[in-house]
Amino acid sequence: MRRPRVLFVGHGRAGKDTAAEMFCDATGLKFAGTFSKYIIRFVAPKLGLTEDDAYARRHESDEMRMLWFHTGNEVRSSDPALLAKMAFENGDVSGGVRGLPEIEAIRRDRVADMIVWVERDVPTDPTMEFGREYADVVIENNGTIEDLRV
Repeated sequence: MRRPRVLFVGHGRAGKDTAAEMFCDATGLKFAGTFSKYIIRFVAPKLGLTEDDAYARRHESDEMRMLWFHTGNEVRSSDPALLAKMAFENGDVSGGVRGLPEIEAIRRDRVADMIVWVERDVPTDPTMEFGREYADVVIENNGTIEDLRV
């Protein structure tokens, strides 16, 4: 029997990775990493940086976020759900969707079994093209890490 595939989405810095890792700890599902893990091999050469350095700088400016976003769009130009498929080949839980065509393809093609929106009072992410209406579940994350754990 196939294990469930769960996708965590939301604005940058909302706590998606932390929520996904906690979910994996609680369920025994495997965290595949976020889509950044799969885009990095395309972004780093554009920046002339190592993958670790490029990853560390991914949130430093709106321009950097947009570079990652546009690179992701290039990577999935022939298949909007490609990054999700890549992630789910490596685990059961992932996150990092930004584009509207991407989330629509993931939902339409049933690439994920459940989509979880992590809501937090953070600055609007200029790369986010959809909102919580695409999620099956919304987690409020405006408290402490212990509040999120519950």
